[in-house]
Formats: sequence, structure tokens, C-alpha cells
Amino acid sequence: MLMHEACRVSGLTKKAVDYYVAQGLVQPELLGNGYRGFSEGDVERLKRISTLRRLGLPVQEIRTALDGGQMLAAAARRRALAAEAEEARAKVLRRLAETGDWSDADAQLEALEQKQTIQERLLTAFPGYYGQYVSLHFGRYLNGPVTSEAQRTAFAEVVAFLDRVSLHLPPELQEYLDETAKGLDGALVEAVQADVDNAVQDIEAYLTAHQEELEQYLRLKESGEFQQSPAGRLAAELRRFQAAAGYRDILIPAMKRLSPAYRAYHDALEQANRVFLERYPGAANGPEADG
Repeated sequence: MLMHEACRVSGLTKKAVDYYVAQGLVQPELLGNGYRGFSEGDVERLKRISTLRRLGLPVQEIRTALDGGQMLAAAARRRALAAEAEEARAKVLRRLAETGDWSDADAQLEALEQKQTIQERLLTAFPGYYGQYVSLHFGRYLNGPVTSEAQRTAFAEVVAFLDRVSLHLPPELQEYLDETAKGLDGALVEAVQADVDNAVQDIEAYLTAHQEELEQYLRLKESGEFQQSPAGRLAAELRRFQAAAGYRDILIPAMKRLSPAYRAYHDALEQANRVFLERYPGAANGPEADG
């Protein structure tokens, strides 16, 4: 169809369509008479672009969000983080209005800015489920102000780590991860983390209460069927990635120096892992794998 028909069907103005074509978001066919021909696929893409613009996404985010799946989830998480950051800034402003303490306001803003930067970089470095999980997992330990030189150095190390790492999966595992990510959201990730928290708080009681489920899981994990499955292969790839990238040797120590709250949590997690391995010495990875 020609431009006027594409505009009518998509509900967009000619100038909007011209702009999206210029940005490379849609690529209509150039016809012999010099006009542009839009396929049904082009018009459907224009409709999706319109939807994403109405949701407030800028062109750069639309470019990736059009792929759907994990990219949409990552965009949604970024919007949620932006909303949380705006509310946090409003609280700082209200506090400033009440106290008149400009030094306190500056410290709180610096902490908010550094927290947001870490979470955004996590999502950029690890798109999809893994990025959402790591962001949620670490984010709750990054609410305090960064006041010491040691914390500022640790923050720089975290940023440098996230800048250089990238996870490359075989196409079939990337497809499996994408499909899995579609069924996951922040609430589910938080529920998983809450379960880990319960285990850390009283590992002996947790192991006793969940003995049957844990033993079934360990048997499944050790089976050849699981190890050859997409889930098993993905888990192995993630372990190799973490070891090669220095996740536990670089990122985790830096996070512990950056956040006293995370250091306390991780120390408790390591203790829980030792108890777990005493109970199940054949297990290759205990709760520490979630650290």
C-alpha cells in the first residue's frame, strides 16, 4: 500500500511515518514510480512503533523493544527503575524543604544516582531474565549513600566489570532463554529471592522442611537427561561464563565493599552454603550459586 493508506491503517501522520522511515525503524520498498510501498508487515510494525511511543519509549529503546520478549521486559524494568528514581528524588526534595540541609540532600542524590547507574548497567550488560534478576537481587542492597573513598573505588570496579563483560550463548540456548524470560517478571524473581532469604536466615530448619524437594532436585540435576536438556546446558554455560568473567572473584568482592548490607547478606549466604554442603557433600553448587 502507498503512504496515505499506510497512514490511515496505522493511525499515524505522514510526518511520523517519514520520521520512522528516516530512523530506519521501518523500511518500505521503493517502487518504480518513486513512491514508497508499505507491506502488511511494515504497517504492523508501524502500529507497534506507535504503541511503544504512546508508552513513552524513545526511539533508541523502540529499536530494541520491537524485537519483543526479553527486550520488552528490559525496557519495562528500565521504566520502573526510572519511576522509582523519580519518587526517590521527590522524597529528597520534600526532606530538603523540611530540614533545609543541603549537604544531606547532595549525599542522598549522589547515592540515588550511583544506585540507578548500577542497575541500568546491569540491565544493559545482561538483557532479559538474567539482567532483571541480578538488578533486583543487588538493587535492594544499594539504598545507602556512598560516602567513603573505598565505596567510590568499589563502585568504579563494578561499573568497569559490567562495561567489559558480555554473555554469548549458542543460538538454541539464547532462544530457550528468551522463551523462558517471557514467563518471568519482577514479582516472581522477588519471590525466588524471598525463598533464598528464608533459607539463609535458618538454613538447618530450611533443609529439614524442604528435604524431600531438595533431594529430588539434586537427583534431577545429576541426571544425564537434565544435563543434556536446554535448562541443564544453560546452567552450565552460565557457570562457565561466571568463572571466565570473574563474577565471583571481581564483581562479588566489589559489591561487598560497595554495600555493607550486601556484605552481611553474602557472609550469611556463604555460611548457609557450608551447612548445605555438609548435608549434601555431592552437590556441585549450593545456595552460594545465587550470591
